[in-house]
Amino acid sequence: MTLEEANKIVQIWGRYLEYVQGKLNFIFGARIPESFLPFPLKTLEEAINIVAEHHHNMGNQEAVKVIQSGIGWLTAYTDDEEAVSQAAKLFNDPKWREAMLPAFKKFQKDWIKSQGDFKL
Repeated sequence: MTLEEANKIVQIWGRYLEYVQGKLNFIFGARIPESFLPFPLKTLEEAINIVAEHHHNMGNQEAVKVIQSGIGWLTAYTDDEEAVSQAAKLFNDPKWREAMLPAFKKFQKDWIKSQGDFKL
């Protein structure tokens, strides 16, 4: 993988973390299906490492820290079958639903608020 390809993948990963990760955490917790990743796990790891190494070699340690902080999120992804089985158990738990459904609505309201001055 070239540095240019790795940079594109890392940029996509960053947008994914910003816009998608939080919603998936609400639904799946720490067991999100791997197939929800924007690229295969190994591809993301390789791209992150290439870009981090590039910044390290350039002496940009702050960029290295930011890039490597995103790699920790990869631990939340697991085998699709395992993740879906766990989610099914949670969805059938009335206490989980009681706790999480209001959080879903709050997540939406917070998102709308962060997008600008909307009055709904």
